[in-house]
Amino acid sequence: MFNFESKGLFRALARFCDYSIYFLTLGAVTLFLPYFYGPFFYYIMALSIPLLWVPVEALLISKWGTTPGKALFGLNVRGAKGELLTYSEACKWSLCLRKRTAAIHQKSITWKRKLGAFITSSVFMLSAIFGNVLSLWTVGLEKGLSPDGWVQYSNDDAGFKISFPTDPEEADKELVIPDSGKVLNYTEISTGENEKVQYSVTHLDLPRKWRLAGNTTLLKGVLEQMVKHTAGSMLMEKEFKTIGSHRVLDFRMKQGKEEIKGRLIIISGTLYKLTITYPPSHVNKVQDDLFLDSFEVS
Repeated sequence: MFNFESKGLFRALARFCDYSIYFLTLGAVTLFLPYFYGPFFYYIMALSIPLLWVPVEALLISKWGTTPGKALFGLNVRGAKGELLTYSEACKWSLCLRKRTAAIHQKSITWKRKLGAFITSSVFMLSAIFGNVLSLWTVGLEKGLSPDGWVQYSNDDAGFKISFPTDPEEADKELVIPDSGKVLNYTEISTGENEKVQYSVTHLDLPRKWRLAGNTTLLKGVLEQMVKHTAGSMLMEKEFKTIGSHRVLDFRMKQGKEEIKGRLIIISGTLYKLTITYPPSHVNKVQDDLFLDSFEVS
C-alpha cells in the first residue's frame, strides 16, 4: 500500500519533520515572550527555518550523527570511515558548500516502524502548519473572537474591530493643531467615565502632506506632541514594534495622578490611538494585552 523503500523519500520526510519540530519549538518560545506576534511574523519565520536550522542540525550531527527527523526514519550521517563529523564539516554538509565526503546511512527498520515514522512526521508537519492558528484561537486573538465577557466593537466606516470590557460610547470631537489654528475632526470610542480603568480608541484621517514624512516619523511626532501639549504629562516608556505588516509605537506616560498605556498605529493614512487610563492603584487590573492585541483592521 505504501512504498517506503526510497531513501530519498525518507530524507525528504525527515528534513520536513526536523523543520516542523524546530518551527514548533520557536513558536512555543514566542508564546512566553511579552509581545504579540501576528501571522505575518510566523510566515517570515517559517520561510527562514531552512537557514535557521543549519547550525542546530550541524550541532546534532556532530554530536550524535543524526537529528530527530532522521532518527525517526533510521537515518544517520557519518564520514567516509564511519566516524562522526566535526561541527565545521557538519555545517558544510548542511549547507552543501562543497562536495560531500559524508554519507547518509539507512538502518534496517520494520514496515511497522516505517509506517509509524510516516504518521509521526505527518503529525509534526500538520501541527507546524495549523498550530499557530489554533494557538491564536485558544487565547481569543483570532479574527472575530473576543475574550470571555468582553464586547467586540466593530466600526465599518473606519474599518477596524477591537474588544472592550464593557459597551463603549462613541463621540465626535475636534483637535486643534498647536501653533497653526487648524482643526481636525476625530472620533473617540471609550468605556464610561465612571470606570476606574478607562479604555479608548480614537481615529482620525491625517492630512495628505503629513503622510509624506513616513509612518515612523509621524508616530514619533504624534507622541511628542501628545506629551508636550497635555498638561501635567510625562513620558515614561516608548517602544517601536512591528505587528503583522504594521509599524506601531507603544508608550506609557503619566498624566497628573493617572497613568496611561497606549499604542499608536497608522494604517492607510488613518491614525489610531489606543489608550488605557488608570490610577496607579489599579495597575493590576489593567488588561492591556486583551485590549491592544484585539485591534484589527477589518
